[in-house]
Amino acid sequence: MRHIGQAGKIFTLSAVASVLVLTGCGSTPKTQSKPVVVEPTPIETTQVEDNVTPEHKLLEAKKVWERTRNKEQRDTLLLQAADLYLQNQQPVLAQQVLYEVKEDGISGVNQSYYALLVTKAYAGMPDASAEELLAMLDGVTGTGETAFQKAELQTQLFTQQGNLAAAANSVLKTNLTDDEKVQQVWQWITSIPASSLDSVGSAYPDLSPFITLRELTEENASSPEKLAKSLQQFKQVYRGHVLENALPENVIEATQLTDAGANDIAVLLPLSGRLARTGQVVKNGIMAAYYTDVEKRQDEHLLPRLRFIDTNEVDTQHLLSEIGDTKFIIGPLLKDTVERLIPSLPLGVNVLALNRPDELPDNASAKGLATGSSNPAIADDALASGTGLAGDDTQNELHSLGLPTSLNYYGLAPEDEAKQLAEFIFNKGYRAPIVIAAQSSLYQRMDDTFKKHWRILNNQENKQRANITSVSFNDSNSLREGITQALDVAQSNERINQIEYMTNDEVYNMPRSRRDIDAIVAFASPQDTELLNPIIEASLNPYDGKQVPVYATSRSMDYDSGKNQWRDLQNVHFIDMPWLMPSHSWQPLQQEVEQAWQNQNTMQKRLFAFGFDAYQLLPQLGMLNTLKYLSHEGLTGTLSLNQQGEVIRKQPQAIIRNEKVQMLSE
Repeated sequence: MRHIGQAGKIFTLSAVASVLVLTGCGSTPKTQSKPVVVEPTPIETTQVEDNVTPEHKLLEAKKVWERTRNKEQRDTLLLQAADLYLQNQQPVLAQQVLYEVKEDGISGVNQSYYALLVTKAYAGMPDASAEELLAMLDGVTGTGETAFQKAELQTQLFTQQGNLAAAANSVLKTNLTDDEKVQQVWQWITSIPASSLDSVGSAYPDLSPFITLRELTEENASSPEKLAKSLQQFKQVYRGHVLENALPENVIEATQLTDAGANDIAVLLPLSGRLARTGQVVKNGIMAAYYTDVEKRQDEHLLPRLRFIDTNEVDTQHLLSEIGDTKFIIGPLLKDTVERLIPSLPLGVNVLALNRPDELPDNASAKGLATGSSNPAIADDALASGTGLAGDDTQNELHSLGLPTSLNYYGLAPEDEAKQLAEFIFNKGYRAPIVIAAQSSLYQRMDDTFKKHWRILNNQENKQRANITSVSFNDSNSLREGITQALDVAQSNERINQIEYMTNDEVYNMPRSRRDIDAIVAFASPQDTELLNPIIEASLNPYDGKQVPVYATSRSMDYDSGKNQWRDLQNVHFIDMPWLMPSHSWQPLQQEVEQAWQNQNTMQKRLFAFGFDAYQLLPQLGMLNTLKYLSHEGLTGTLSLNQQGEVIRKQPQAIIRNEKVQMLSE
């Protein structure tokens, strides 16, 4: 293809003809009943007339060149043709015109226009580099429509890169309405980790008011009334800012909530029968949180009345009768009771259920939870968070009552820990783990959840195959055999033996483990994990110079076994409740608990923390449901709510070093 307008040559139609030929053989232009109405060009120095086609501009460019040999005027017309092609959803033809213009060299007056059009033509294409296009946009100057289009493209490209802060900053420079700007920026600002907000504010000063607003809502999360007063001061400080008259919708909703005022709370727990011990420990946690409130408020008249209702072997009608007109409920604890009771509750009730049903939309991980066991440890496994049962219509009806009404589900589901562990390991960059799971229903469920979520994470990177090596065991022998085979140590030994047999000489070599494995994940009891870790260390070749980390969940930790356990679990990473960590923020509370309930075992400590957090969460549900980015730092972890009303629990990471539990900051 010849280049357009070379010096000393007559401009015929090198660019024009090539574009027109492509028009003819690529796709036949559709006949339009109405002429295309073209918006004003993004460059202030040129204007595209109404009711013209790209071909008109190409022919006009030809005539200008033949008559005047004015390169700048000709190129301006060609760029306008490319602009029209883009507006007519014909990017290939636009790209061809832009290529021809580039080959002849871009004059200074057209540099910005050209860069803007090239970015528009290639933004969003799979092979286009967002980084290169953003660099090209840096050279675009201009005001008005040009600046708006530049900001819109920058927003698109920064979003593709996942740079939400830069995207939010660019949105503010677009020609969207104030409400649209605020809602979009607020969505991104509340998606950024709190730890990054200071650096975001320094890099993008225009976002500082939004960051201040987020911090303000977090500081006043306990009281809609206090939040409303703080917002009035905020508006005075930022008078004239877009946020003065266009606050985010969910912030406005939060100020309109009624303070919880939970003066009567019904707690539904199994307090007799085979699960009485489990129910009693949860009750102890609730009572401890209640008395912590007593110390804070210093006014018993402001405290709610707690009523504990035994759910053991009673029907739904009996529970409804016991609940009466109570508007705040904690529980039930058992899954089948939750499934029976929640749909029968009247409107206007605030519920924090301590389990979730089997069948929930978009939540297959809840299936197969075991409940009703006489073993307290198994009963603990049944505690699972879940999704609200009420549909959108019901939620709207509840909202219309003017109460902080919510249906939420909170628990200690083992599947949730498996999912968190998968995300943590994946975000660390590991891609080829060995997953070792004991052959029991609990650990197999965790194994299934981990693998399912691992596939989802791989799919997000467009990887068709999740590279997982699975090991399942039911005793120490199958555990050892499974690990050695998974690490390829057994095959390595066989190769050494074959060489010795063939040469009749002893081969001085070490069995070598697989080099592709980058992490090992264990779903096993504390006792099995103590056996597993030394086997792994013995199976890994020390001469490889590669350390393969071992990861586990709280289900592999027992804090009652003494120091020997920590010795056998050396270097194992795991997640667990802050309440079980050696250094946490509730030391005075821990001392009181140890005096009141001596010799609590590990499972009882977890159930206690569960009850404590449930009580503290109840009055915050209205605000947490409205402002999803808010969280509560609880004994069981960092607690927040998702769109379905599930309490999402993020636990901290720790590692065993020198026979001690050591918290990790990441």
